[in-house]
This record gives sequence, structure tokens and C-alpha cells, in this order.
Amino acid sequence: MRRLVVWGAGELGGRVAAEWVRRGGAAIGVTRSEARHADLRAAGVEPHAGSAVDVLRPDDALFLALPGSAAQREAAESLAVVPARAALSGTTGYYGAWSGPIDEDTPPGDDEHAAAAAAAEATFRERAGGVVLRFGGLYRQGRGPMGALARTRKVPPGPPDKVLALVHYDDAASAAVAALAHPEPEPAYLVVTPPLPTRRDFYLAATVILQLDAPMFGPPLGRPPAVPDVRRLRRDLLPEPAWPKWQAALVPP
Repeated sequence: MRRLVVWGAGELGGRVAAEWVRRGGAAIGVTRSEARHADLRAAGVEPHAGSAVDVLRPDDALFLALPGSAAQREAAESLAVVPARAALSGTTGYYGAWSGPIDEDTPPGDDEHAAAAAAAEATFRERAGGVVLRFGGLYRQGRGPMGALARTRKVPPGPPDKVLALVHYDDAASAAVAALAHPEPEPAYLVVTPPLPTRRDFYLAATVILQLDAPMFGPPLGRPPAVPDVRRLRRDLLPEPAWPKWQAALVPP
């Protein structure tokens, strides 16, 4: 099992590195600071503060998990070697305000956020030649939309019928490890775990659990919501999610 370098060993990247070690491989977790280094060491991951360029070798696997499309694009541009395997922590924001069914072949949206995500993907493929994992909204207890609602006590504005594309951190990490280990992965995977709730479904339940006032929603979309197709994910990377029900995202901090 080749060595894995995780560039951005935070909530998701740290899980990917730890899972790689659990499966018998060696992993380096690259971070911007040393705040997570004790946790990485406890998981058997070698921590490194700075840039993955300092430690990456041609025979390594690379998981690029820096937050934000601009940071990812800049990191990909800085790569001095092409790793043996690579995967990018992308985003479903790539699709923008898409309407109706979406899958890996759906073109990017036309807003600024989607364009930035598409540019990061293109640079990553050009420099590393790897797999793009378009993650939905990541959650665990204390993080994700429930954690944000518990902190702010306010439902964010938006249409009630928009679908929340959710995936638990553990399932996202499992998909990433599977993509890096797969002998012939597809160029991209849409990583969410249907069935998915609408904003109405989620926030009506969330406000009851947190004992908040009933949510106020904006106007409906006026078009069919985006509905992810994850057949490719199920076939290759995540046949049985550990967290298959969106209600798991309703656990309060």
C-alpha cells in the first residue's frame, strides 16, 4: 500500500489519513498550523506543517482537501511532481443552481462559485491527473447545518423546496479512500447519500428538536430542484453508506 499525503488534514482530510493508516498504509497529514498535530499522531499519521510540495514523491498517493476552490487551484498549480494516485475534495457547488437530475457528466453551473470549482478541477486534472470527488454538505454531530443552526438560532434564508445534498464525514472519508485505492476509478464522483431532504423537511424537524420558532422560508424555487444521481458512487466507492439516513444530521451538538 503506497504512502498517502493528505494536503489539508482537517475534519475530512484527517479522517482520510487515519483510515488509510488503519488499512495498513503510511500517511502524512499536511496542515497550515500545528493545531491538529496531536490528533494526527494519535491516529498514526505523520503531521507536517506547510506545503505538501515539501514531502510529496512521485510514488505517493495525494488527497487534496484544502478548503476553498481558490486554495485548491493554487495548490494544484504548485505541484512539482505528479503523484502515482490523486483525488480532489471537490464540491457539489460545481453545479450551481442546476435544476432537475444531476450526475458526474452534468456541466458546471454558470455562477461565480461554480466557475471557481470547475477551474480548480481543471487545474487539478492537468497537474495531478486524478479523481474529483464532488462532496455534498458534510456533517457530523456539532458540524453541518444542524450545528450552524444551534449556534445562530436562525434558519438561513432560502427556498423551502431546495434539496440539501448531505453526506456524513465518515462516508465521505470512506469514498475518498476507495477512490484512491480503486484500480480504475472514473474521472469524477458525486458524493452524497440519498434520500435527501428539502430545506423544509430538514429545518421543520431541526427547529422542533432545538425548540426554536417555526422556520420562515423564502419563495419556492419555481423549477424542479437538483436531484443527485449516485449510481456511479454506489457501484465503485460506497455501496453501503454507514450513515444512509439524512435524519442523522439532525443530532444536536
